[in-house]
Amino acid sequence: MRGMVLQLILIYVVLCTVPLGLGIYLLLAPRRGDNFLNRAFAIFPPVQPEDRSKKLFYQALGFGLVLVSRFYILQIYTNIASPLIHFLRSR
Repeated sequence: MRGMVLQLILIYVVLCTVPLGLGIYLLLAPRRGDNFLNRAFAIFPPVQPEDRSKKLFYQALGFGLVLVSRFYILQIYTNIASPLIHFLRSR
């Protein structure tokens, strides 16, 4: 039983931290983030220092990933943590 709960917690931690980490990385360093994505997956051409529109696109993508992570964290809190805390306090 404890192993299943730990696996569930691990899934939720990964689900929340991966988009948050990548989103913050893309917000703070869009050129380095794109070059990382280009080397790893070869999806987009590399960003040059004068490419302002690509940097803005990657910053917007990073902001979107932070919002997705915020949504997951809020859903986990309202659907799992808050009822559990309320149950434990009522005992």
